[in-house]
Amino acid sequence: MTTSSFVVHDADRATLSATIRTLGIALGCALRTLWLLARGALHIDHSLDGRLAQLPDGRTFEIFRRTTSSASDHDMNEPVVLSVWFHLRFVPAWARTRRTLFERESILNTLLFAGFPGYQSKLWMVDPDTNEFAGLYEWRGREAAERYARYITSVLRPLSSHGLVDWDITPADRAGVESTAIEDVAR
Repeated sequence: MTTSSFVVHDADRATLSATIRTLGIALGCALRTLWLLARGALHIDHSLDGRLAQLPDGRTFEIFRRTTSSASDHDMNEPVVLSVWFHLRFVPAWARTRRTLFERESILNTLLFAGFPGYQSKLWMVDPDTNEFAGLYEWRGREAAERYARYITSVLRPLSSHGLVDWDITPADRAGVESTAIEDVAR
């Protein structure tokens, strides 16, 4: 009679550990986001919809939503701008309907970021020609922004086209979200 045993390799253990850590971060963030929503500290603003915004690297995206936090726990650290960009596998350039559906559904993703310490605002953006998405965040504290960037890109990477997920942090005085080149788009 042969006996089979279940062997867990170090690589599997590391992957499982990273997955559990990411899920824990997501759950903590979601709970804090719900608390902020209950306090009325999160807001949606559509006044910039249809305008163009430029990432610090010069790429231009169309804004489709702005969310802000009025939580008072993020005023102690230096302001930075976090840029995150990605291209979802299931939203190819020609898939306008899928892009529109993702834009609508993505409001639910607020649970994945608004509860992070230091979050102040986000411009939700898309390149209408390529369906590449980007978020331009105002954040308090470089370390907090880096923690969030590593977390969110680990969530986005399996959903995105290979090599098309990345992030960058710049000082707010050099590329603040509101001072970023935003201009009207002819509709």
